[in-house]
Parts: sequence; structure tokens; C-alpha cells
Amino acid sequence: MDGDTGEAVETPSAGPPAAEPERASAEAEPPWVRRAVWRGIWQLIAALLVTAAGLWSLRQARTLVRYLILAQLLTFALEPAVTWLHQKRGWRRGSATGLLLGGILVLFVLLGVLLAPALANGVNGAIRQMPSWIDKLNSFTQQHFNTTVVSASSSRESSQAVSNAAKYLQQHAGDVLGAVGSLLGAVFGLLTVGLFTFYLTANGPQIRRALLSRMPPERQQRALWAYNMAIEKTGGYLYSNLLLALINGGLMLVTLLLVGVPYALPLALFEGVVAEFIPIVGTYVAGAVPVLVALASLGPGPALIVLAEILVYQQVENYLLTPRISQKTMKLNAGLAFGAAMAGGAVGGLIGAFFGLPIAAVIQSFVSNYYSGRYEVVESDLTRIEEPKPPEPEPLKPDAVPPEPPSPRRRRRWRRRGG
Repeated sequence: MDGDTGEAVETPSAGPPAAEPERASAEAEPPWVRRAVWRGIWQLIAALLVTAAGLWSLRQARTLVRYLILAQLLTFALEPAVTWLHQKRGWRRGSATGLLLGGILVLFVLLGVLLAPALANGVNGAIRQMPSWIDKLNSFTQQHFNTTVVSASSSRESSQAVSNAAKYLQQHAGDVLGAVGSLLGAVFGLLTVGLFTFYLTANGPQIRRALLSRMPPERQQRALWAYNMAIEKTGGYLYSNLLLALINGGLMLVTLLLVGVPYALPLALFEGVVAEFIPIVGTYVAGAVPVLVALASLGPGPALIVLAEILVYQQVENYLLTPRISQKTMKLNAGLAFGAAMAGGAVGGLIGAFFGLPIAAVIQSFVSNYYSGRYEVVESDLTRIEEPKPPEPEPLKPDAVPPEPPSPRRRRRWRRRGG
């Protein structure tokens, strides 16, 4: 109350003004939030830079990475033989690995020395005789089917192309610098892959122990299972297909020599390798080439003999040899095998296509082992499978008598005679 006027004076309450600073202080950002945001931004930038640097380094070292992958695949293929020599024969792993790699090198050198002249002569002879083969083939089809396989214009163009290729090779025969450089690069790559393969195979247990020591026991079991599966699939695929290629090529060589088809050795080698190591289409491509050469050079009779040998051998291989030789190696769907070979060829060329199948088999085994759960499929027009209907019984004729049910057989009772 005011003393002069006697009126009551209202004093403002201090409640609301005191609450506003508290609300402002509560809504203010803590000092650590800004630091955390900037730290996250810098960490993201650093991760992007490290990823970009890693991808750039990987791109620069892609040849080395390809050599390492190829060496690891060769290690999978050599591991069964090295383990057998080490455990059964008492050899050291380094000695066994060196013996196998040396044997493979000697084998390839011998094949190159022995087969290169035959292949070169075969290709040159086939090029020279191509026009006459085309004429024989056209005369045969014209006589029996009233048509020609190769037209006259195409025949002239092919002959001109052959002559142009021969002239080009003669003119550039002295330009061997690029060929020598490519050969040296191939030799360097081969030696690099060989050294990596020797190290990974000879010191395989030490490398695996060093890698597994960083994993818990459960993950170690999974890693060992995956490694064993890779060895089993890759090694089994390589050895079984090599044996099948040897049998296939040997029988084709005998057939071509008996029939008298020219260039029997290159054709037999082509048949064995292509038919066994290229899935699905390899069988047809490898069989078509010798048949066409026999048809063009000797006529329809020898070509039919070669075709009959191919068909008979395919049946023998599918139903007799393959189940016995490669029953434990791989079981892949035909479409999956073809896709794996195409993907491997796109990544690593011919060698990638060769190893694409065992890699796909390892992935399939891993998925089927660890992700084997199945669920009921929702029925729809896209998932419905039409099952064949059972045949309806024929209606009985009015005068027909239904067959009597078979009488039950009486069991004979055997009495044991007393001794």
C-alpha cells in the first residue's frame, strides 16, 4: 500500500520472467552436439577418401590382384595332390609343390613343342584347301539337295580374304618386336603366378593358421569348411575333366586316323579340350568341327562315321564315365554352369571361364549349407505348376464282365522237424 495516497500498489510477480531464461537455457544446444556433428562429417569424408584411394590402388594393381586370384585357384587345384604326397609318401610340402609345378611346366613345354608345328601345319593346310573343300561341299549339296551351302560370291570373297591374310603375314613377317614383348610379358606373368602358387601351396598350413587365429572357434569351423569345399570342388573338377579330355581326345584321334581325316592330331586335341572344359555349347562346337572337315575333305561316308563316334562316346560318357569319375565333384544346373562360365570369362578371360564352374559350385554348396531353410510358396498364376492329370479309367461296356479280384495267396506253414 502506498503511504502518501493510501492506495494499494500492485507489485509485478517475478514468476514468468524467471521461467523464460530457464526455457532458453534448456533449448540451447549442448556444446558436445556441434563437436559430434563435425566429427561425423570429417569421419565420413575420411572414409570416402580412403575408399577412393583403395579403389584407385586396386585399379592400378589389378594385374597383381588377378595373379593372386589365379594363384589361389591353382592352389586349390594342387592341394589334394600335395597333401597326398605329404601324408602318404612322407614328402615335404615344398618338394611336392615344386615337383607338381615342374611337371606342369614340362608338360606345357612338351605340348607346345610337339603340337605347335602340327597345329601350324594344320591351320595352313586347312586355309589352302578351304576353296576345294567348299567346292566339294557345294557339289554334294547341289547333287543331293539342289542347293549350295556357300554361294559363289562368298566363295570368291573367302578366297580373296585368305590370299590377303597370307600377303599380310609375308609383308609383316619381320615385325616381331610386338610379338617378342607380348611373349616376355606372358612369361613374366607365368613366373609370377608360379611363385605365388608355390608360396601359397607350400606354406598353406602356416598361412591358414595365421588367418584362423584372428577368428573365434565357430567362425574357424565355417572358414575351414569353405576352404575344404573349395579344394574338393576345384581339384575334383580339374582332375576329372582332364581325364575325360584325355579319353575323349584319344578316341577321336583313333577314329580320325582310321577314317583318314587330315590334321587328325589338332582336331582330336580341339575335341577333347573344348568338349570337356566348355559347358553346354562346347560339346556341339567340338563335334561340329571334325565332322565338317571330314565332310569337306572325304565326303559324307567318313563324316557319318565321325558323327557316329561322337554320338556314341557322348552316351558312354554321360551314363558310364561321368557318374564314375566326377560323381563327387560338382552338381550344377546347366543354366547356372553356362552363366558361371560366361561370368568367369568376362572377368578373367579363358582361365576365368575355366575356374568359373568350381567357384559357382562352392557358392552353391555354401548357400545350400547355411541358408537351407525353405518356406511355403504363395500360390499365384506366376508360381502355379500344372501337374499331369492321372489317366481316366475306360468305361466298361454293357456286356463286359468286371474282372474278378485276385484270390489271396495262402501262406505255406513250415513245420520244424524235430531232431
